[in-house]
Amino acid sequence: MVDEARRVFDVAGSDEQISDFAVPEWRFHVFLSMLYSRLGDERRAIEEQDAAARVIPENLPRFRTHIEMHRGLALVRSGDASGGTDYARRALGLLPPEKHSLTLKLLMAEIGGSKAGQARR
Repeated sequence: MVDEARRVFDVAGSDEQISDFAVPEWRFHVFLSMLYSRLGDERRAIEEQDAAARVIPENLPRFRTHIEMHRGLALVRSGDASGGTDYARRALGLLPPEKHSLTLKLLMAEIGGSKAGQARR
């Protein structure tokens, strides 16, 4: 399915960087980073996180925070619950509170093992 998604992205991907509907290269990597982190596929998660970090525009720090939090999620899913949770909390803490989106808060709940996060598993 990921191969099919890549084929579709190659045809339909967007170069527009800032839109809720655009899917530029960096956002595609963010999607795959989350997928592989949730699946616990650490190798592929790291590949996508590194790829996203290389191409996310500097003026979008919230998405850089997503990637760092995905790194924490991958650690949690690979068995290091406290290390992964701490890593994600530090990443979120570096982002100004006014930039904390609902998505980031839900991701932190998922990583931290709260009831909200566990319900999504």
